[in-house]
Amino acid sequence: MNRCFLSALLCAFGMNVVTAADIPAHFQQRAKELLADSIALEPCEHQVNVIYFVGSDREPIADYERRLSELLLYLQQYYGREMARNGQGNRSFGLTIKENGEVNIILIKGKEVHTHYAYGSGHNACLEEVNRYFDEHPELRTSQHSFVIMPTHYDEQYNDLNPGGVPFYGLGTNCFALDYAHFDIKHLGQNTKEGRLLTKWYGGFAHELGHGLNLPHNDGTASQNAALGTPLMEAGNYTFGFKPTYMTLASCRILANSEIFAPVGSTIKFYSNNQEPTISSASFSRSGEDTLVLKLELSPEVVNVNAYVQDPPFIVNRDYDAVAFACDMGKAANGNTTAEVNIPLAELAELKNVKGGEMALDILMQTNEGSRFRWRVPFDLNNAPADSSIDMGKPVIWRGY
Repeated sequence: MNRCFLSALLCAFGMNVVTAADIPAHFQQRAKELLADSIALEPCEHQVNVIYFVGSDREPIADYERRLSELLLYLQQYYGREMARNGQGNRSFGLTIKENGEVNIILIKGKEVHTHYAYGSGHNACLEEVNRYFDEHPELRTSQHSFVIMPTHYDEQYNDLNPGGVPFYGLGTNCFALDYAHFDIKHLGQNTKEGRLLTKWYGGFAHELGHGLNLPHNDGTASQNAALGTPLMEAGNYTFGFKPTYMTLASCRILANSEIFAPVGSTIKFYSNNQEPTISSASFSRSGEDTLVLKLELSPEVVNVNAYVQDPPFIVNRDYDAVAFACDMGKAANGNTTAEVNIPLAELAELKNVKGGEMALDILMQTNEGSRFRWRVPFDLNNAPADSSIDMGKPVIWRGY
C-alpha cells in the first residue's frame, strides 16, 4: 500500500496524517520544496468542508484542484507549526485527502448566474445552496466549518490581475475566499507582480480561514511584533509568505478548543452550549504605574480565557489593533476555573490611548465544547491612578467573538 493511499484512507476516518513522503508526485516542484520539511500532525476527528462554488454560467478556473490543494496543505502546515510554537502540540485543522493526495474539494454548481453570489450579500444565497447540498449528501459534511472558494469575476472591473467581486470574509463557522489563474504557490514570496498579488490574496485566504475557525482579529504585544513580525489575524493578510507572519498564543488557544482541531476519538458536541458562563468574582486593577492585572473566577466549564485591550471604535473590522493576552488558567478549591493575566502597559505601545483616554478590555471565555462568550469592560487610564481598582461594571456577556 503506497503512503498517499494510506494517508487518504486514514483521512477518510478523520485522520489527517501528513508527512513529506505523502507529497503527490504530480505536485509542482515549488510545492514539493515547501512541503519537504512537513511536520507530522496529530490526527483529527473532524475536517474542514472545502467547497468550490461556481455560478451556473461559469466553470472552475483551470487546475484548481492541484493549485488549491498545494496552498491548503502548506497552510495546514503553517497553522500546525504556529500551534506547536505556542505550546499547543503538532495540531492543525483537518483536511480530507483523496487517494491521489489532493485535498477533497467539493464542487457545487450554483442555480443562479455568478453575479447572484457577489460580494456583500451573495454569501446568503451561496450558503443556502451549500446547506441544501449537504442535506442531500450528509455523508460529505465533515464538520460545522465550511471554507467556500469562488472564482474571481471576469468583467470590466475584475480579472486575474485584479481579482474580486465575490464574498471574501468570515461569518461564524463559514468563510469565503477567491480563486484566480495566478493563485499558485509557485509565486509565494516572489517580489513580482504575481508574487505580491499572491501575498495579498493567499494572506487573505489564510486570514479568512482563521475567522471560519473561530478566530477574532487581534494584534500581538509590542515585544512579540518586534520579534515575530505581523500577526495573521491582524494585518498578516498583507505580509503572509513575504514577511514574517505569526499567530498569537491567544489565537492558538482558541483553535486548540475548536471542532476541527479535536483529536481522533473526541465525542464532544461542539458549540452546543447556549448557557453563558457564571462569573463568581472579577477584579481589574492597576499595579504600580505600568501594569494592569485581571483576575477572574468562573464556572468550571470555562477552559480558556483571553484578554484583548483596544482603542475605540470597538466594532468588528476596526479591532485589528486589539492586543491579545492569554490568561494563566487554574482551578479554585471549589472546582471553579480561575484565570489571571498581567498586562504591561509597555506592551500596548501601539495603542493611541495607552497613556490615558477611552479604552476597552474584552474578556473572551471559551467553554469545554468550544463556545465563546465575551464581556467588554470600558475603562480610562486617566481615572486609574497607580495601585487602584478599575470599575468593571455589571457583566454584560454575549455569545461569539
